[in-house]
Amino acid sequence: MLNKFFAKPMELTIGEQLFKFSSIPDFEFCLTGRTSVPSKKFTDMVKFSIKQLKTEAHTIKDIEKRFVAILSRSIEDPNSISRAMREIDPMVFSSDHNWREIISALNECGDDYNPFRRIALVKYMQYLSSRQEIIKYLYSEKQKYTKENGKADEDRDVPADKLKDTLILESTLFEPLPGHAKENEFERMPKGEVVSITLKPGKEADIMLSKHRCKLSTKNGLEFIDQAGKHYALKKGRNVIGRDSASTVPIDSALRDVSRLHLIIENLGDNSLQLTDLSSHGTFVHGALLEQHTAI
Repeated sequence: MLNKFFAKPMELTIGEQLFKFSSIPDFEFCLTGRTSVPSKKFTDMVKFSIKQLKTEAHTIKDIEKRFVAILSRSIEDPNSISRAMREIDPMVFSSDHNWREIISALNECGDDYNPFRRIALVKYMQYLSSRQEIIKYLYSEKQKYTKENGKADEDRDVPADKLKDTLILESTLFEPLPGHAKENEFERMPKGEVVSITLKPGKEADIMLSKHRCKLSTKNGLEFIDQAGKHYALKKGRNVIGRDSASTVPIDSALRDVSRLHLIIENLGDNSLQLTDLSSHGTFVHGALLEQHTAI
């Protein structure tokens, strides 16, 4: 388990290995390497039928909804994550990258470790996103194969060797590209992580909710401009953007690729914002915002 001594390196025992962390960023860096999908898992997924891929996608989506709710509450009440995480059966977490053991160890610690729990949950959600994107790609390729070969049965398998020439394991392949934008113009925000930006007075910044182009503007006070051009003033503090009717910025419910709780914008004043993406299909901003987090 994690030792409760902040003056010394923190220790996390995974199986028979002991890991030491000198700081919270050190812990975060370690978990970043656990957000990819192991090759064995990918090999197993290639063998799934279309029906099995759909079932897997629905299972992940249901789990992710629960985690999004926990993460959202923790933004308002940081201490809520401790109780919420302990109420989850550790078996819900994958054994890949020892995630199950990591969560179990954190759950044995006190509330002082809530920042570590939040980091772990964010990184695990990024791992789930990696799995979702691979499932989406495999599902598309298998559907294409069955149509080309006159097979419509979801239970029928597609030979793995028929996919080998198209399975290129690059993250950009699996991420949905924002519509009507140059490939290198926008980058997907890291899910669950806070991105801090500052807008210059009288300027606008494009932001994509999935494939829908919106804007952040300071021309008439701090505003969010949705895909239809409607302006919403961003109040000081927490603003929720999504399809939920109770959102600060309610997005058209017909846009199914926009999540009910898609993006949280914290208005810190002086045109400074903190953006947290909690969506299934992503929030995209200009790459310069992710790289520098400085005024544009």
